[in-house]
Amino acid sequence: MNNTKITAARVILTVLCIIVIGAIFYNSSLDAANSTEMSNPIVDGINHFFESIHVNITVTDKTVRKAAHFTEYALLGTLLSVTAYLYVSKRKETLVVALPLGCAVAVCDEVIQLFPKGRSCEVKDMLIDGAGILVSVLIVQFILFLIERHKGKKEGKRSERIIAE
Repeated sequence: MNNTKITAARVILTVLCIIVIGAIFYNSSLDAANSTEMSNPIVDGINHFFESIHVNITVTDKTVRKAAHFTEYALLGTLLSVTAYLYVSKRKETLVVALPLGCAVAVCDEVIQLFPKGRSCEVKDMLIDGAGILVSVLIVQFILFLIERHKGKKEGKRSERIIAE
């Protein structure tokens, strides 16, 4: 990839990281009533879906919220990992940047929830957030490993052809 494309990708992904972090912090700044109002349609939709396929499962607000924590942080972890890789171009350094940064966002997110009415700071949520970050960072690490390995095999074959000629 040429420098212009790399720079553009860095800018776009950095902005996306900021947007996702902003959305996470915004959701945490909502009071309990507004937060519940946002999640209730999702709970109702999931439960309606299960009813429509005749599956006897009822999803609670708490389940949806915990899944949302994991999911939003998995998205953030993916974005942070790919963005960091574009800046440092080293898989292991990407891990060292993305994981702590994502976990720091999770801690800040829970601290924000100390202030809105009816919300609280939960260590369990920090652990769920951290798990989302960890899983996504490890998946990106594995994908980067496969890409690097594939490139190494291509370069090895190219070197063999040059030597043979």
